[in-house]
Formats: sequence, structure tokens, C-alpha cells
Amino acid sequence: MIQLKSIINEDLFGTSLKMKPYEALIVKAVVSFMMEKYSFNAKIIVKKKDKVGMIGDISLSSTSVDGNKFYLHFNPSQSYKRIIQSMIHELTHVKQVVKKQLLPNKEYTSILWNGKEYITAKDYGKLMKSDIASYMKLPWEMEADTNMKNLYSTFINSKHWKGLKGKDTTLDYIIDNI
Repeated sequence: MIQLKSIINEDLFGTSLKMKPYEALIVKAVVSFMMEKYSFNAKIIVKKKDKVGMIGDISLSSTSVDGNKFYLHFNPSQSYKRIIQSMIHELTHVKQVVKKQLLPNKEYTSILWNGKEYITAKDYGKLMKSDIASYMKLPWEMEADTNMKNLYSTFINSKHWKGLKGKDTTLDYIIDNI
């Protein structure tokens, strides 16, 4: 049983962005689940990023496109369910890049979807800021959003999640109450 004192001492409401041991276990489990589900492999560095309105993001650069190395961020201010969902969403984008479905053009001035130029980087940036409805209709966002909604329960019932039981008392509490 977790006591309130241990939760307060853990600094859940602080500004530290260092990942706690149980968060690292959750992250590893979600990453393993997605890599196994979609048969891809990549080096994924996950960090917390507390930014108002952000659920998660990945940085797309030559390091990720050419080097198979990704930086994924999640917002720790969300519920654990939402953190897991946002990681599934962002890892769908990692899968899309690894499998060459979603790529920038060579100059990084437009985004390619399945090998065809789909939208300019400038227009993409505008959509993200001013037209969320159209942004969510982009094919890579539709897939990521569908996975975020549909794969959450699959993950919660997977060996990846269930195998975390008994590894950390805080995580056991989260598993029992999510």
C-alpha cells in the first residue's frame, strides 16, 4: 500500500523532469509493445517535457531518418492512461519513419507520405497551430490517433504491462488503479 507521505516525498507535483524508476519501466514496456506489434527496431530516447497543451512529440531529424535514433517526449502532467496513449501515438510515428511511410524530403521542406509529397513543412506548421481538425485528418495522424485509442486496452492486457507487476510498489499501485 502506498502512503500519501511517500507520494508527496516523491515530488509528483514538482518541476523535475528526471524520469522516476516506475516511469522508466512504463516507457520500456510501451516501447517494447509497439516494436513487437509492428516489427520494427529503433533507438528511442524518451524524456519528459512539461509543456502546456502538449501530450507528446518526436523530433524528426536526419539522426532519426538516417540513423534510426529518435527523441520522444511525453508530458508528465497527464494521467498515466494518457501518457501511455500519447506514447502509443508517438511510437506510431516512429514506426512510420522506420518503415519509410513518413519522411521529410531531402531538403526538409515538405513531408512525404508513402513516397509522395503530401504537404510542405510550412503548411504543416500552420496546420499544427491553427487548424487542428485538418491536422488530425493527415493520414499519419489518423493512424497514430486510431492506434492511441485502440491499442491502449491491448497494451494494458499485454505481457508487456502485466509483466511489470511486482517490479515497483508505485507501479503496482498504478497497475491496480489504471
